[in-house]
Amino acid sequence: MDNNDSINFPNQRKRNTVLRFLHLYVISYVYLFILTSQVSPLQGINKSGVLWLCKNIFQQQQVEYIKMTGSGDTTLDYWVVLANMCLAAVAALVVLLTDKKQRTFKDLYWFTVVVARYYVAMIMLSYGFAKLYNGQFPANSIGRLEEKVGDMSPMGMIWSMMGASAGYTFVSGLLESMGGVLLLFRRTKTFGALFSMTVMINVALLNFFYDVPVKIFSCHIVLLCVFIASGDAIALYRFFVLHQPSQLRFQKRTSDKRWKRIALIGVKCLVIAFFIFSSSSMLFYTPPTVQMEGAYSVEKLIINNQEVPSCSKDSVGWKKLLISYSDRTSVILNNDSTKAFKSIIDTGKKTLTLRKKEQENIYAYLHYDVQKDSIMFTGTIGRDSVRMKTIRKKKEDYKLNKRGFHWINEYPFNR
Repeated sequence: MDNNDSINFPNQRKRNTVLRFLHLYVISYVYLFILTSQVSPLQGINKSGVLWLCKNIFQQQQVEYIKMTGSGDTTLDYWVVLANMCLAAVAALVVLLTDKKQRTFKDLYWFTVVVARYYVAMIMLSYGFAKLYNGQFPANSIGRLEEKVGDMSPMGMIWSMMGASAGYTFVSGLLESMGGVLLLFRRTKTFGALFSMTVMINVALLNFFYDVPVKIFSCHIVLLCVFIASGDAIALYRFFVLHQPSQLRFQKRTSDKRWKRIALIGVKCLVIAFFIFSSSSMLFYTPPTVQMEGAYSVEKLIINNQEVPSCSKDSVGWKKLLISYSDRTSVILNNDSTKAFKSIIDTGKKTLTLRKKEQENIYAYLHYDVQKDSIMFTGTIGRDSVRMKTIRKKKEDYKLNKRGFHWINEYPFNR
């Protein structure tokens, strides 16, 4: 028995060393990702440092630090992931070599799980609350409703699909919020991690297959959920696969003094209140009312007392006038090109003023008159006088919006 132990000991020691290194590597990477993620104030400093490495060490001159684009999948973002992986390996190796006593990492692991689950909870609550009421996926604008499906980007298709159903978007946000709430408590952290992971896998798949540029971030949230649940991996395997009785581990608070426990509870309540307060701003957001909102199809256009035929493919005649926002208006010309303008609508004077975005001079000044079945516009476009008869189409006039929900369908309404 002693001989066998002496023979197997070196292999066991190597195995333990490798496991400890991997353990430290994962823990290090969790902190590096959180500290450099999109919600961290250190993100800019970290990206600037990685950009310097790219340009001066790796000679990647084409890499740029692009700010405020909404994309989390830039070339620099992938370099940040690579840099974090390398830093995590260095940090794990340093701790492994300097820790001569080979202490256990149980406390460090559990503390990291706490940090990870609060971070994921914050993300789930913020994205979840943004979906509950006209936040991340607002109702489709007139411009989006007028856009052809084939001309949409894959990402635009997702936004249109979500914006078409307030109920589905609300339930999606509710599920994300539930996952975040479950992660805030130790007794439900494993269930919360599995629940959030399931929700976020669907989000990650949509990001991948519809080219939404949040692939890196959504994948990391899924991996953080796996990390949170990893402490109970054996118990979950026994229960779900082997169908054996199993029990999840519950990490009790180690504070032995009452005032410490009260302080921890107080801090937790403040953190939860901060998460909810910072994430719930969209719940109280009311989108501004858009005066004269609609798509105006031009039936008759007269410029300088000469009628412009609607069948012509010129760049002079107007085919449609799209008022989607209170300060923006688009015009679709006869050749199907689109011009975007800054707009001012004065309901008292019943006027519509259009300016080119890069210029301050007036492009068009029109008076409108609402009649029984049409709306007339008269005024000037540049130096030309214009009279225009249009038919207005409101949001509720589109099939996508007026179809509604039906319990019974004798035949599918697929158009």
